[in-house]
Amino acid sequence: MRIQKRAKLIYNPASGSGKIIKELDKIFKIYQEFDYIIDIFRISKDCIKEDILKDIELYDHFLISGGDGTVNSFVNLLKKNNKDIPIGILPTGTANDFANVIDMPKDIGEACRKILNSKAKSIDVGRINDYFFINIASLGIFSTISQTTDRTLIKTMGKLAYVLNGIKEFTKVKKLKVMLESEQYSTITDVISILIFNGRSAGNLPLAYNALLDDGYFDILVLKPDFIGDVPEMSAALITKTHLEKKFHSVKYFKTKYLKIVGVDNYVTDIDGETGPSLPVEIECIHKGLKVLGIS
Repeated sequence: MRIQKRAKLIYNPASGSGKIIKELDKIFKIYQEFDYIIDIFRISKDCIKEDILKDIELYDHFLISGGDGTVNSFVNLLKKNNKDIPIGILPTGTANDFANVIDMPKDIGEACRKILNSKAKSIDVGRINDYFFINIASLGIFSTISQTTDRTLIKTMGKLAYVLNGIKEFTKVKKLKVMLESEQYSTITDVISILIFNGRSAGNLPLAYNALLDDGYFDILVLKPDFIGDVPEMSAALITKTHLEKKFHSVKYFKTKYLKIVGVDNYVTDIDGETGPSLPVEIECIHKGLKVLGIS
C-alpha cells in the first residue's frame, strides 16, 4: 500500500491583498503531482493559533503563506511550543523580506516546486527576550516607520506606503540614549536606530549583505544621530554594496552572538515587521534553530 506524505498549508487571506486565494488550486495541483496530501489552516482574528500544531507528527512540513508578519507569528508559535518541523515559505505578503533573502520565487507555482525539490536547511533564529525572529530586529527610526505605517494604506499601496511614511518620519527623527553590551562592542551612546540582522535586508534593502543565515552570528548596524549627513555617501555605497567596508563616523558595524540593549526610556523594538518587546532586551542567536525548505 502506497503511503502518501502530508503537508499543512497555513495561510493568511488578508496578506498581500488576498493574493493567496487565487493561488490555492495551483498549490493543491502541484502538491498532488508530488504525491502529497495537503491539509489547510486558515488564519483569522478569532482562530486559536495553537490548533495549527495539532497532530504535527503527521506532517512532513508546514507551508506558510503570507508576509513577514505571518512567518514571524508561526516561527514564534513553533519555538514557544518547542516544536521542530521544516517550513516552506510562499511570498504572498507585501514586503516578503525574508522570502527575498532566501531567493524564493514570487511565482507561487515556482515557489512550490522549489520547496518540494529541496532538502531542509537549518538556519539561525534570533531570540529577543521571550520572542523570536528570523530576519531582523530593530530599534529606532526603522521600527517607527514599520509600526506607524497605516495598515489600510499598505493594503492599497503596498511598499509605497512604507516609503511615504518613511519620508515623513525621517523629518522628525529622535535621538535615543542606549547602553549596548556585547563581547565585541559595548558603549553608552545616542542612536537613531539599531538594526540586528539574521538575514540580509531591511525593507528589501541589502544593508547587511555579508550576513549568513547559519553562521551563529548577527550582523549589527548602529546608526548615530549624525547619520543623516552621511546619507548621500551611504546611498552611493549601497548601490555598489561597499558601505560595510567604508568607515562612516555615524555607523558602527560588527558581528555578535549576543547583544543587550538598555535604554533611558522603554523604547519599543520591531521584529520582522511586527511590534516586539520594549527595552531592556537581551538578544541571542540560536545557532541552526529552524529548518527551512527551498533555500538555494
